[in-house]
Amino acid sequence: MDVQAMTKTVGAERATRRELLDNDQVRVIESVYPRESGVPIHAHPFPHLVYGIEGGTMEVTSEDGVATVIEVRAGETMWRAPQTHSTCNIGPTPVRIVEVEIKHAGAEGHRARAPLAVTPPELAWKPDPLDPARTAALLMGDPTKAGPYTMRSRVGAGYSVPLHWHPGEDENLTVLTGSLHWSIDPEGSGGPEYVLPAGGFVFFPAGTPHRLWTTEETVVQMSGVGPRVYVYAEGLRDSRARHL
Repeated sequence: MDVQAMTKTVGAERATRRELLDNDQVRVIESVYPRESGVPIHAHPFPHLVYGIEGGTMEVTSEDGVATVIEVRAGETMWRAPQTHSTCNIGPTPVRIVEVEIKHAGAEGHRARAPLAVTPPELAWKPDPLDPARTAALLMGDPTKAGPYTMRSRVGAGYSVPLHWHPGEDENLTVLTGSLHWSIDPEGSGGPEYVLPAGGFVFFPAGTPHRLWTTEETVVQMSGVGPRVYVYAEGLRDSRARHL
């Protein structure tokens, strides 16, 4: 995803985020926050360093709405755990930082574990507490936490997820039974709509708006690198990891 697409204007000037490096080991991002500017909710799926180039006062708000004020000091480095948050410069001076996400740190625990195999009779299907319209079976990991995960979702006919996107995570969906309808255009816009039969696969790169729906009972397997963040199109509520 183009990280600059995540910036927004709160005051007179716009915050900017520029990707300096992205490989299989690290992602490096330079962020500049003019006074009263900010970046909407986004995910840091891996532990990361924050180095202050120009200091100031930042307000960091978690996905649960808890706000914390952080003093960024030029020349100092902070260590941050994986997290999902929005940020805003609430001080009188511009703030410029460089963030270095350590990708292998988030996956280290999974590499150290023994192989994991799950057969269909062993699947633990449970009602999803965040979405009573579906049941879910977690195979590996946890989509609400940092690191790789795989899960299955079982939904009935008429299930739908409105237009949304995942700002920091690619989405990989495989249809195991039934069928899954999808589109990258708003409902009613006349844009193309598609259907995936059993065995079909669809990949949505991070930041790609899409919507999903079913016309029959369907089981979908989803894999990715958490934590998952859902951002809905304007006027729709952010459900925070409650849907496919």
